[in-house]
Amino acid sequence: MTPVERLLEKLPNAQQSGNGWSARCPSHEDHRPSLSIAEGNDGRALVKCHAGCSVDAICDAVGLHVAELMAEDAVSSGTIRRRSEIRRVSTAPKTGKTYATAKAAIVTLERKHGDRSAIWTYHDAEGNPVGVIVRWDKPGGKDIRPVARRGNRWIVGGMPEQRPLYRLPELASADRVFIAEGEKAADAARAIGLTATTSAHGSQSPDKSDWSPLAGKECVILPDRDIPGRKYAESVAALLAGLTRPPIIKVVELPGLPDGGDMADWVESRASADMSDLRQQVESLAKEADTFHAGRPETHVERFQPFPTGVLPEPLRGFVIAGSKAIGCDASYLALPMLTALASAIGTTRRIQLKRGWSAPAIIWTAIVGESGTAKTPAFKLVMKTIRERQGKALQRYAESMNDHEVDLACYEKAIAAWKRDKKTDEPPPTKPDPPQAERCIVSDATVEAMAPLLLANPRGLLLARDELSGWIGSFDRYAGGKGGADAAHWLSMHNGESIVVDRKTGTPRTIYVPTAAVSVCGGIQPAILHRALGIEHRESGLAARLLLTCPPRKPKRWTEADIDSETESEIARLFDRLYALQPTVGDDDELQPLVVGLTPDAKAAWKTYFNAHAQEQADLAGDLSAAWSKLEEYAARFALVVHYVRWAAEDPNLDGPDVIDTGSIEAGIDLTNWFKGEARRVYAQLSESGDERNKRELVEWIDRKGGRVTAREVQQGHRRYHSARDAEAALDDVFKAGYGRWENVPTTAKGGRPSRAFRLLGASTVYETIAAPEGNDSCVDVDSVDAPESRYGDDVSEEAEPADRVQVTI
Repeated sequence: MTPVERLLEKLPNAQQSGNGWSARCPSHEDHRPSLSIAEGNDGRALVKCHAGCSVDAICDAVGLHVAELMAEDAVSSGTIRRRSEIRRVSTAPKTGKTYATAKAAIVTLERKHGDRSAIWTYHDAEGNPVGVIVRWDKPGGKDIRPVARRGNRWIVGGMPEQRPLYRLPELASADRVFIAEGEKAADAARAIGLTATTSAHGSQSPDKSDWSPLAGKECVILPDRDIPGRKYAESVAALLAGLTRPPIIKVVELPGLPDGGDMADWVESRASADMSDLRQQVESLAKEADTFHAGRPETHVERFQPFPTGVLPEPLRGFVIAGSKAIGCDASYLALPMLTALASAIGTTRRIQLKRGWSAPAIIWTAIVGESGTAKTPAFKLVMKTIRERQGKALQRYAESMNDHEVDLACYEKAIAAWKRDKKTDEPPPTKPDPPQAERCIVSDATVEAMAPLLLANPRGLLLARDELSGWIGSFDRYAGGKGGADAAHWLSMHNGESIVVDRKTGTPRTIYVPTAAVSVCGGIQPAILHRALGIEHRESGLAARLLLTCPPRKPKRWTEADIDSETESEIARLFDRLYALQPTVGDDDELQPLVVGLTPDAKAAWKTYFNAHAQEQADLAGDLSAAWSKLEEYAARFALVVHYVRWAAEDPNLDGPDVIDTGSIEAGIDLTNWFKGEARRVYAQLSESGDERNKRELVEWIDRKGGRVTAREVQQGHRRYHSARDAEAALDDVFKAGYGRWENVPTTAKGGRPSRAFRLLGASTVYETIAAPEGNDSCVDVDSVDAPESRYGDDVSEEAEPADRVQVTI
């Protein structure tokens, strides 16, 4: 069976279309076919979801491995060796072969693919080259390979997020910037004298680029004349509108552009015209164009982004994906408590050192936020199953030890009585046997008074896991004073693994000193309860900022026969066993101390880049988000520490070493933190919204789930809040006035009938238009390539690691 036949067997709705097939994408609720399929020259299956679903997600949805899309001879010959080597380049392997220069990496690619057809270079703000896009035009279609800088080395792979804009250094001094789709179109605009840019890696990835350099400018978007071009323009407009200082946004549709045409086609069709005249035409169109109000709405609705399961190492990734399918919940409902539990398993045995005087522990606090009935509890129980079983066995051993202790204690009492009766003995008194200590790894009692003796007996640290976190937050009482205030202060210390002193009203000893109190926290909570629980006192104290949140939009339950196989559960159990086997080191004073692990040079370079970018983001924030960003800064390192030791426990062959954090781990930590930033924006916005704002947000989310385009009648029939089509239309008008979308006319099929109206969200997360059938392999994207057009306008590529070593390349 060929790879294409294997895939088509999983897609019963697939239909022949030109030289390929089209089907409904299994990775999202696809009402109309948005998945294109074709066969590559080497026999591999070429797939592309025009709604933006990744190849990994598509394969996971139909139960295939990405390797099964490859031709058997490619796999057997060793061309494809590991799953990590055949993922999309936009999520390029975190580790692998590196090169001293970009030129060396490109030469290696040319040995395999032949002479390149086009090349483009991306630079950072200082003009240093950070990425190169290389294209080959082949009889079967185009082939794209990116090359990216990693520290002082280069790899064949995509640039890390957030990627710089094309020609970034040129944008700083420009008041007006033209934005095209693809480097070829941007170069065409530059050829007629315009300052132009684009985002890297094709029309599906504008959100992976950093658009902040365009804040406060005038931005003119030049869309391609097709559905993906319109979607790209809407997405870019929404991203620009979301900046702290939104630019003036205009969209200019070039006159006379053919279907599928772009800026490069427009310039080429006017090759005989004077370039300055073409520039004046485009600038006149931009001057006359109305300002595009994708704008930041009255209350900006952040769109939920799927949890980045692709950055999780195996077997964690497989467990999260399989578990979410089996339960029918969002993947984040399993990922967050699992990352927290793994952090607690590492506990105080390890810390990651970022520089002298700054190290971070494996302590993570997470909360899954959702209404009752959103499968929070089943997901939480599934994750906690392994660690609760471990705790049960430990308590059973403790009970057996207590039985032995009682026998020893009875013998001691008998011996001490005999010693007391013997008045002439010179022997010292018998030693009273110490009671056994219960090994604890998970607790549910949230009071510090109850936690202190357990932490003293279990210096590794604990996991506080509660199905309902409201009891934990409620135990703080009032932050302003009293016992609750003291508890809140102790919890702030426990988030950093610091020492605490607890004075108890009862019990012995009355005062407990815990030198290293480390507690990771996870659980679920309903949105309304979270809103009440995280009052002003907990926001001002910084406790709320330490809690990482996920609040995915609600979706209907659907029956599934999917389940987690026993081997996957066994792999997770072995993973925990290895992590709990980690031991601290012994210091010069014979005290137990964590093993402090550092970063490889490339990992340190990646951390510096993230730190500086994150600091710039925080400088533009205030209030709750500024507090959250201050804690998210270090969370990237904490996640990197957890990912590293998960990879170590899973015996990842790509790991640089057991006690040094490599680039793969640090970038995974950064990717996870960037996702939590989006959720922080969403959830904090929800916590502060009014009733009217909440109604708008819920309607926007409902429209998004329906594909981004609805009529008033569909809203009235599908949304319980609106009792008539007139009510629904009024609600859509409110959403329109807030800047979330636009009205469109829908032609009628009835003779003489009047057209109706439909409301379309700007930058909707899912596209449901009918996608043009693939006419050839050029309509599809290879599973390890990204989309980028060619250039006939020339570009310079920095071939060496340093900016001084540049080579002019004319295409």
